[in-house]
Amino acid sequence: MFADLARDYPGSAYFYYLDIPFEETVRRHATREKVSAFTAEAMAEWYRPQDLLEWPRETVIDQTSSLDATVQRILRETGLDPAAELQVGDDDRLAGG
Repeated sequence: MFADLARDYPGSAYFYYLDIPFEETVRRHATREKVSAFTAEAMAEWYRPQDLLEWPRETVIDQTSSLDATVQRILRETGLDPAAELQVGDDDRLAGG
């Protein structure tokens, strides 16, 4: 499916793999509102460490990257960061007005 998307999408396609150890995955799941939707035992059946694609290649982000850093990185790398598109003079906030 991802290979088809990368091949067929007319724009740029970006792929990210969040490399989080199983223990951390379980810990983070315990903080979610949907914690009761499935158990750690069920997650253990699905979990595949380093389950990377051969193609397209994902950018790997490990557990040391905070949520904010991860979001900012993805926005910056994909060009979706609104500030990246603004030039001085294009927006009153940047021109001091």
